[in-house]
Amino acid sequence: MTSNGRRPTICFVAADVSGDQNAARLAVAIRERVPDVRLLGAGGAAMREAGVEVVVETTDLSFIGVLGSLRLVRQLVGRFRRAQRIIAAAHPDLVVLVDAETVNLPAAMWFRRKRVPVVFFFPPQVWFWGRWRLPTIVPLARRVLSAFRDEAELFSAAGADTVWVGHPLRDVTHVTEDPKAALRSIGLDPSRPLIALMPGSRCNEIRALASPMLGAARLLQQRDPTLQFALPLASEALRDEVERTVRESGVQDVAIYHHPESYAVLSQARLVLQCSGTATLEAALLGLPAVIVYRCHPVEYVVARHLLLAVPYIGMPNILLGEMVQPEFFHKNVDAEHLAAEAWSLLTDPRRRGAIQSRLATLRDLLGPPGVVPRAAEAVLDLLPQAALANSRLAVSSSGRAASVAHGRTVPVPREPVRAVHGQ
Repeated sequence: MTSNGRRPTICFVAADVSGDQNAARLAVAIRERVPDVRLLGAGGAAMREAGVEVVVETTDLSFIGVLGSLRLVRQLVGRFRRAQRIIAAAHPDLVVLVDAETVNLPAAMWFRRKRVPVVFFFPPQVWFWGRWRLPTIVPLARRVLSAFRDEAELFSAAGADTVWVGHPLRDVTHVTEDPKAALRSIGLDPSRPLIALMPGSRCNEIRALASPMLGAARLLQQRDPTLQFALPLASEALRDEVERTVRESGVQDVAIYHHPESYAVLSQARLVLQCSGTATLEAALLGLPAVIVYRCHPVEYVVARHLLLAVPYIGMPNILLGEMVQPEFFHKNVDAEHLAAEAWSLLTDPRRRGAIQSRLATLRDLLGPPGVVPRAAEAVLDLLPQAALANSRLAVSSSGRAASVAHGRTVPVPREPVRAVHGQ
């Protein structure tokens, strides 16, 4: 407690499933260091399980793109205003905005007017496009915590107080359970070959991608009737939509499951058909060959092709590795026939599988050194007013901080030579 009896207070705002999970990981690490900190904000189940007071539910409205937000605009505005009122009443020492820039950029502007320090964890996108936005974004942030080194250097060069913390998946993507027991628990046979289907974590992604993926699964099953499929749910809220789509597809032996903290089932897949997004890093870190796909609104497609001319890939593993390691299909080429043909090649060509797995083995080191979330927690706590921490029971000493502050700017550490990505 501070001298006036007030607990140090940190707010989180996350607007999708992956943001909710990353906010939850950060919240746990912060509370380990400052047990009496108050944590509240807007998010979902993962934050709630991590002990955050979730005052506004947001993950049930997750979307991607500006056009995707239009049909939800009334709900988004309503919840945003409610979150504003509750967070403002809590008088937070700082706010951590996690990903979801369509929501969090306006939030950052509002918090700046209220003179509440803002930390971006997974900041607004400027790495692939929109570098011209840096002069607008940088003044909004007290600190930027970046998952990717090249992105961190862009923000740092633009004058932002920046810490390259690394990507949390670098530390958490490990198998900690018995894979065969995990397969049996969801009704799958450990002796049969498995393909994972991952059509996305948002309703609009599932509506665009589940059907062509299941169409490909049907074609593959015709070639090899022993094939079985696992379809992990990003959220239980998606179950009805997914189950209906699977029933309509006619594909047999599809297990739909929701084990958000477990990689045991996924690790047993010989192949993954997956939506471009966070999940592509999870599959890649497990060494799984994958076909990465994405579809969007035709207007967004035209805009994306114009803005992303300098980025020849849509999958994060390919972007980080600087080559087409995992095959990709974008927009019009996302159909059952294309996906099935590519998947069959990956299933039946051992030399190609081996080459992919060899390249994927180098990916983990590109996501930063171990200790990503503790490093992020220290970078956040470093900003709390000392008065707010004076009587808090710190679990680690300040000597363990991940970032050194010099001349008002946080220097990402460690400082190995930067590997160029796409000529940067």
